[in-house]
Amino acid sequence: MKKNKVRALLGVGAVILATGGYLLWPEKKVPAPENTMILDKTKIENSEFYLEEDNLEENMKNVVEPYLNERKTTGYFKGYDGEELYYEQYLSEEAKGHIVVVHGFTDATYKFREVMYYFVKSGYSVSALDHRGHGYSYRPVENLSKVSIESFDEYKDDLKIFVSDVVRTTMKSDEKLFVYAHSMGGGITALLLEEDQTAFDAAVLTSPMMEIEFSGIPNHMAMLITNGANLIGKEEKYTIGSSDYVEKYDFENSSYTSEARYDYVSHLGASDERYRMSGGNYKWLSAAVDAAKTIRENAEKYTTDTLLFQAKLDTTVGPNGQNEFATKASNVQLIVVEDAKHSILFTDNSTFIPYMNTILEFYEEHLK
Repeated sequence: MKKNKVRALLGVGAVILATGGYLLWPEKKVPAPENTMILDKTKIENSEFYLEEDNLEENMKNVVEPYLNERKTTGYFKGYDGEELYYEQYLSEEAKGHIVVVHGFTDATYKFREVMYYFVKSGYSVSALDHRGHGYSYRPVENLSKVSIESFDEYKDDLKIFVSDVVRTTMKSDEKLFVYAHSMGGGITALLLEEDQTAFDAAVLTSPMMEIEFSGIPNHMAMLITNGANLIGKEEKYTIGSSDYVEKYDFENSSYTSEARYDYVSHLGASDERYRMSGGNYKWLSAAVDAAKTIRENAEKYTTDTLLFQAKLDTTVGPNGQNEFATKASNVQLIVVEDAKHSILFTDNSTFIPYMNTILEFYEEHLK
């Protein structure tokens, strides 16, 4: 009898150890494609074209914002379900091409003013939307800090409508259409281009969401917590570590490496309650994980000429998903930015200028 009890206890112990091992086991690392490049930081030509960091916020307010406002039109379009979504456009009849800007999680168009300024100054028309749950677009929940979604197909279908019903109606018949997409926006764009390879003529995906990082928590453990929260009816609750917006200065723990750019954007966020998205609920997280999995599984369907920028110091999205995608997809050039955190567009000028020059050169090549 005692032997049976011992065997039973040993069996239970083995199950517990096996389960614990599974939950704590790290994800298998996926190597980058053989043609992966490192961002060439010697590409600093036309550096006078870019704002200096020393007085960046002043120049954003006195130079960039007035320049954009003179050319800006705003409006709303109906998303896939008829809900109203906000957009901005900066159009020129002489534009040599058109760039759609697709923002990331808890972002909105306002964060991309500097990048859009360089695009417009370089001769492109620009269009950008606020995703549902963000900025001035429809919110599925009352709490303006919290982001929620049932499926990333909602974001994808909204973007598809925006491109077809708003952007293309302003373009010349022979005008090229490009996309610049960051983080979650990169994931949304990849979903669309796997479904419709003709949506854009060329793409820039910067720190695209193709795998979620969970702040050091192993993926299996994080998904156990997420699935458990959804099962017990807590899907509307903030994920661990997220909460309502609190105004505080925390550059060191941000995803930026340029303090000047951090200051400008954080001050804008504090000035408007529609810009204070601070986190997602478990429903959003489940949808994000599902979307990242779909992107990787369908990568063979992706054929658009693309630059994919991977931030070496990223703790928001993982490199494995980007590596797998870039390996399976066609016409994707992966470029590693060695000293950048997740928000590559908010790096210091020693990285930002080569990054932007590489992007503008890529778009220029695809005008031919």
